[in-house]
Amino acid sequence: MYRHLLFLAALASPAAVHAQAELRGVEDPRVFVRDMYARYAATNDAPIPEPRYAYSARLAALFEAYDGWQRAHEDLVGSLDFDWWTNAQDWAIRDVSIVEFNFPGERKVVEAHWRNYDRQDSSRFFFLRENDRWVLDDVINGTGRGDDGWTLSALLQAREE
Repeated sequence: MYRHLLFLAALASPAAVHAQAELRGVEDPRVFVRDMYARYAATNDAPIPEPRYAYSARLAALFEAYDGWQRAHEDLVGSLDFDWWTNAQDWAIRDVSIVEFNFPGERKVVEAHWRNYDRQDSSRFFFLRENDRWVLDDVINGTGRGDDGWTLSALLQAREE
């Protein structure tokens, strides 16, 4: 029992918490997406921290570059002027359904459908394996372009000057 208590104490230590934070990726993409939408549904319009620990190296770099551009251009509205998880500026998420598709080469796509107020919406989350963990590499909403949707990596690279 004493060893069990020491193990639990080690998990609660600041070093253990920091080590967990350094661990990139998620165990189960479907559960990750489901849990994110559950958080959104529980917090109508309350900001939710970006789960950057779940992003691929490529997506994390795109977010870093976008954030740098935003800091340098505070007078401009960037291409992410909405919450991309909800595809909206305001939300009241309900009726969420999640489906996962496995592909060769250790790739998965998780498709989420939800209702935001009276509007039906959906996004596809593209995951791949990095260092034996699943990481989010891109997101496509709707058709992925134009008035019918967007692709997250493209939005992060769009720059006005």
